[in-house]
Amino acid sequence: MTPSAETLRTARLLLRRVRADDVDAIHAIMSDERAMRYWSKLPHKTREESERFVAAMLSTPASDSDEFVLEHEGEVIGKLGAWRLPEIGFYLRPDRWGQGFASEALAGFIAYIEARDIAFLTADVDPLNAACLALLERVGFRETGRKEATFVLGDRVCDSVYLRLDLPRS
Repeated sequence: MTPSAETLRTARLLLRRVRADDVDAIHAIMSDERAMRYWSKLPHKTREESERFVAAMLSTPASDSDEFVLEHEGEVIGKLGAWRLPEIGFYLRPDRWGQGFASEALAGFIAYIEARDIAFLTADVDPLNAACLALLERVGFRETGRKEATFVLGDRVCDSVYLRLDLPRS
């Protein structure tokens, strides 16, 4: 398996490792109810929650995590990667939705993961998140199952759609 990269580039994005000075940008996204609607945790109410989130990203061993922040024209606009390989997750600032950034970042990440000779990626998606499901399907993820009441988010019981993308092996 090839080692992990510090940065990835796509046509419009720089995917790079999180830095401690990303807290404010990440907090702006993770405190936004629209951005976090389908995330596995409630929106952050305080900057301290986002500080802990960034600290956890910084301290997780590279062998377990492969996460990148998404930067466009010098601004952090989201995050994509695998906190625990092979399961991926991502979020994007709502003012950047519908502009192809998630598709672009995901395609770049998949190419990077393929080069690392990883066999597959998985995703656990709320079935109400139609945009995410459509994006994952477009890049080749296929549904492998569904389960009801997999977690509670605030006062909402959430279900899961499980997906998998098999990758070519070298």
